[in-house]
Amino acid sequence: MTEKTKKSQVWGGRLTESPLAANVRFCAGRDVAALPMADQELLFFDLWTNLAHAKMLSEVGVLSAQEYREIYQALSAIDLESFVLDPAREDVHINLEHYLVQQKGLEGAKKIHSGRSRNDQVSTDMRLYLRSKTLEVASSLGLLVEAILTKAAKLTDAVMPGFTHYQPAMPTTAAHWLTAWSQGLLRDLEALLEDLARMNKSPLGAAASFGTSWPINRERTAELLAFDGVEENSLEAISSRGEMETRVAATLAVMVNRLSQVSQDLILWTTPFYRFAKIADRYVTGSSIMPQKRNPDFAEIIRAKAALTTGSLTSLLGIAKGAMSGYNRDSQQTKSLILDLFREIEDAPVILAGVIESLEFDLAALQQAAKRDFLNAADVADWLAQQFGLSFRDCYELLSLAVKYSALTSHQLTLEGLLQAARETGLADKVVLDQAKVDWLNDPASMLDLKRHTGAPSKDSVQRMLLGQRERLKKVQSQTDLWRKKIGSGSLGELENLKPTSW
Repeated sequence: MTEKTKKSQVWGGRLTESPLAANVRFCAGRDVAALPMADQELLFFDLWTNLAHAKMLSEVGVLSAQEYREIYQALSAIDLESFVLDPAREDVHINLEHYLVQQKGLEGAKKIHSGRSRNDQVSTDMRLYLRSKTLEVASSLGLLVEAILTKAAKLTDAVMPGFTHYQPAMPTTAAHWLTAWSQGLLRDLEALLEDLARMNKSPLGAAASFGTSWPINRERTAELLAFDGVEENSLEAISSRGEMETRVAATLAVMVNRLSQVSQDLILWTTPFYRFAKIADRYVTGSSIMPQKRNPDFAEIIRAKAALTTGSLTSLLGIAKGAMSGYNRDSQQTKSLILDLFREIEDAPVILAGVIESLEFDLAALQQAAKRDFLNAADVADWLAQQFGLSFRDCYELLSLAVKYSALTSHQLTLEGLLQAARETGLADKVVLDQAKVDWLNDPASMLDLKRHTGAPSKDSVQRMLLGQRERLKKVQSQTDLWRKKIGSGSLGELENLKPTSW
């Protein structure tokens, strides 16, 4: 790294590559970034809702073909980057109506609110927003799972310690550990797709809560907005505002908690005291006072975001619990909560995917750690019980003593320690061991190879898991591709079905 490329930060002199800009932004967060207006983020979706509603009104005769053509031209010409909302006009809905009527002088636009309320309008906007952002997170999460599976496939022979209570427990492999991450994240990915299907019903046309006498066609606007149908009961369609936000927030809370667990694993693995793996220089940060530091700030940020996600979920649940059926202004607060939640967590899977792709494991350190601290004790007890026809509990007692005696001279089980334990437990005439057998028992790879059942850490079992998880990932990625084709990527130019028929 040259002096010229690294000096956006005061730290980094010891690093061999420049910090990744996306990671620096992720870690800095709102310290140096302003938040947009909530409704500014809904502008595209409110444009889409307006165009679908107006096209339907033209089809049922409330708007003329010319009036819709003028409305379409005005709305589709709006530049999402430069169109700034006026806070005096309260929200995006009134800003756009004012733009059409006052700035563009369209008399027909005075009819655009026929047959709807801001109640169903904002609920529809939020469904569209949720759908888009949920799909974005699902796509990013798929990339993270893919990165984990690719890395795991290279580590099926990488024996390492497993832990319970943060203490050495039993041997496993790095691939088994990584496929534990991906298995849980695949469930989260599948849950996001379930949320997508559940939310994809249109509230538009429910009006204030109690329907309208205008001859609207709710099924038509649902079709134009790429919904699968309508939320039928008009009262429930409005009363349930915030429900889909809450359901998605619950899925995200589980997902980010899992990302937090992955982050904690990475923090511990990469400390100088474990030395199991090394994070690429571009994903670490430094210190303004300690020149030697390589800090995994991204992981600590993700841990904190897990708490923020849980807080948002709790707030969303609390807002809805005391409201009477029908529209209540309480529900307005669900908007900023879910927008902030997505903003906080949407980059986490992307950052983690990059970290894992570039993560370097120290195979020698893993192997050395797996041979210490009597990690094989439980496996040896199992082997003795099966080999000599003994009860597990008797063998457990024998190993407890064997560990105690072996620890006096070694970090591994010794033949002397095992034989002394066998004598004290009255099993000396049944347990027959020699040094070659003890050496085999002390080889963690030998113990792992005995575990052939589904989900076990043996190489064959992990390879079957990798195959199964890749099939699941392929299926959900195919589904996300179908969703992307269905709802588009957020450009009005994609909405061919909204163009006037005589365009």
